[in-house]
Amino acid sequence: MRRVEVIGIEGMPEIRPGDDLAAIFLKALREKDIFLQDYDVVVFASKVVAKSEGRIVDLSGVKPDAAAEKLAAITGKDPRIVQLILNDAAEIICVGEDFILTETKHGFICANAGIDESNVEHGKAVLLPEDPQRSAAVLRRKIEAATGKKIAVLLADSCGRPFRIGVAGTCVGFAGMKPTLDRRGEKDRFGKTARITIVAIADEICAAANLVMGELQEGIPAVIVRGLRFKLDEEQQSVKTLFFDKRRDVFRTLACKQHFLAVKNLREGQNTLKS
Repeated sequence: MRRVEVIGIEGMPEIRPGDDLAAIFLKALREKDIFLQDYDVVVFASKVVAKSEGRIVDLSGVKPDAAAEKLAAITGKDPRIVQLILNDAAEIICVGEDFILTETKHGFICANAGIDESNVEHGKAVLLPEDPQRSAAVLRRKIEAATGKKIAVLLADSCGRPFRIGVAGTCVGFAGMKPTLDRRGEKDRFGKTARITIVAIADEICAAANLVMGELQEGIPAVIVRGLRFKLDEEQQSVKTLFFDKRRDVFRTLACKQHFLAVKNLREGQNTLKS
């Protein structure tokens, strides 16, 4: 019988800047008598990775510029948060009520550049890890060195999805496995050949992990997903392999229309976004 297990690692403390996240994770495993196995996938909440790397900003020290103030007026967001979004965004794709859809400097497509005020002290915000791919690779290397097991590491963040209500766990960094499974050329049960089927396996794993991690008070920042069949991959890849080429991204094409309206309103000095 094929079975996949999702094992939440409880007992990890609140992560602070400078903490050795791998060491804290391994200590929690020992205390719970949990032992890693080859081909386990360890999923960390991207926020605890960011916290350990010092990616926490005190909003009292953020001074919004004129562009941030104008964009805040359109979206209804805190101008200081908007300034942080502009700082971390390589491109603003579109804007709307209380959101700014961005491409971050490392290529991740998400609302508000992944900046979040939840599960952090009042008056502070947490940015995404500066280099999620490097963060995942470092965690994997440390955990493998300590345990002798061959594993993969994913970083998960909660993200919205085009045309769907609600957030789901999504991969923002990976090491040790390919993030997609290309099944093009394979036959289905009726002998037909798949032509476009590529499975977002890393996103599916992160979504499963998020069921255990939770969103608010659960306090489970790391999960082991066990029982999957995948090939270990030592190649260090770009996070951009998770995304469509811009020319093929239908959602970005649609969003650009909304973005055009937002820019037009900014130029005309309007304070609301009209559709």
